Amino acid sequence: MTWHVQYRKDAVHHVTRHPSPELAIESACRLIEDGCDVYGIGTGLLSDSIAREQIARIYEFWAKGNSRSAEFQTGSVLPIAV
Repeated sequence: MTWHVQYRKDAVHHVTRHPSPELAIESACRLIEDGCDVYGIGTGLLSDSIAREQIARIYEFWAKGNSRSAEFQTGSVLPIAV
């Protein structure tokens, strides 16, 4: 089943398609980081997609576990254990 991400960038609406929900969510989170307004993730119509509030909660969890997000939010580089 194909998943879509609906977003707005520079006042233009876009839709990307992904083969799994995990890839759709990853894409949506990266789009949010890049300043896009993500307003739908799902497999059907916009009315059937994950709501904006849920997308924001998913992004919050994703950002906490993503070093690029943490660096972006804190302005510092996080140490990586080798």
